[in-house]
This record gives sequence, C-alpha cells and structure tokens, in this order.
Amino acid sequence: MNSFQRRIATFIGCALAVCALTSCSAPDTLAVFDQPQSKADTIPAGATPTVVEDLDADTTRLLWTDAGLSYYAALSDAGDQCVVIVDDLEAVSGCSSNLPITLRSGGSATIMLAENLPDESADWTKVADHLWRAT
Repeated sequence: MNSFQRRIATFIGCALAVCALTSCSAPDTLAVFDQPQSKADTIPAGATPTVVEDLDADTTRLLWTDAGLSYYAALSDAGDQCVVIVDDLEAVSGCSSNLPITLRSGGSATIMLAENLPDESADWTKVADHLWRAT
C-alpha cells in the first residue's frame, strides 16, 4: 500500500470512528448537571423513600423553593432526567429521557423542566433556570 492509499484508509477510519462516537453519545442533559452538587442540592432525608431511591443521589440539584415546596432536577438511576417536588415529608417525581417534563403535585402549580421554553408553551412563567410554572 503506497502513502496515498494509507492516507485515504486513515481518513476513512477516522471518519467512521467519528460517526460511531456521535451516534452512540449520551442524550443531552441540562446544564445544571455540569456544576458540582452543593449541600443545598441534596433532597432531605425524610422525603418519600420510594421516589428518592430511584434517583441518583449525587445528581440532585435544587432549582427553586416556594411556599414550603422545593423543586429539584435529578437524574434517575436509568439516566433519565427528572423533576422532583418535595415538601417536608413527601416527594413526587416525573422522569423522562426527553424534555420537557411536566409535573403537578397536590395543590402545587403545574411545573415544567426544560432547557428552554418550547414555542408552543405560551402560558408559562420562568421561575428558575430550567423551571417554569403554569400561569
């Protein structure tokens, strides 16, 4: 094989490797997960265990607190993105591999976890980075 053929073979090999890497890459996650977890980002120990045990505890991030409720973003053990609403003793969560995620708990407003507000979602108010409340 001459030098020209080796260069062509190398180029083709590199191109195939790039294609393979990009097609197998993990789905995009919210930028909030790029920052280290702080103590305030951890969900309180008294929260409903069945919700919390399905989450990767190292990924919880506090997004907003309002009227005794705390709103978190997290990743599930399966790698899905989740929105979690926590009061003093209970927690509810909604998880999906695709954003946006909407969730409502009891008397709380409907909330949406998303990178950006989708165009078709006009009746929402941004309350924190990645978090909107239905108006």
